[in-house]
Amino acid sequence: MAKSQIIKDLANGSIDTQTALKRTKVLLQEFDDERLLEWVNYEIEGYPDDVEVPEYRRISGQSFCSYIKGTMSRFLKYSNVPLSLGNMPENERELFYYANMRESIGALKGTIHEYERKGTSIGRIIPAEYYPYIAKCNNDMGMVIQSAEIQLNMPQILNIFPKVENKLLDILRYLENQFGNLDELDIDVNNKSEQELKEIVNHIYVLIYNDQSVTIGNDNEFNNSNIASSIKTAN
Repeated sequence: MAKSQIIKDLANGSIDTQTALKRTKVLLQEFDDERLLEWVNYEIEGYPDDVEVPEYRRISGQSFCSYIKGTMSRFLKYSNVPLSLGNMPENERELFYYANMRESIGALKGTIHEYERKGTSIGRIIPAEYYPYIAKCNNDMGMVIQSAEIQLNMPQILNIFPKVENKLLDILRYLENQFGNLDELDIDVNNKSEQELKEIVNHIYVLIYNDQSVTIGNDNEFNNSNIASSIKTAN
């Protein structure tokens, strides 16, 4: 059987990831299963704050800060230096080494192009409410942090696109095997029994969520309850 055009287009880069996601969504809608569409919708529209992102969208980075030390009349200023976390507990440090990329695939592509045009790296601002606690962890309350951010690993960000495309190719190839050519963006689910459809849907679940990447929760953002309580103590 000849390969469907959508598969060939995606495999040779003739269509962008956003277009491939939309076409795949049209096909998956035939199953009338909302959970089956969640991943596709999140990649098209972006991930809400109350949904944990897939592992490939958790990006590591290096934290940097600018701060001053001393008195109002005599002080030293340090600009864009690595952020020391001092004696901060290990279970809290992760929040300063990773960031979640929640943007839609289309928005993420635009963000990357903009930063590449400027010749700068993509970063995430560390909220100012954490600065006193960071100073406390360094046993240095005279450390006045003026700004801090996580500068993210660009190769990991760029790797989001092939990760998504590989999932799409797996899904599309499986649908083609089950229903034939996909060029009309239409599959006849009426030719399958209820049990067959259930097995097909379950298999697609595995292709999408094999790393259990999309779950409800938000424990990778700057809202860790342990840190929140520590901030109150620091203040």
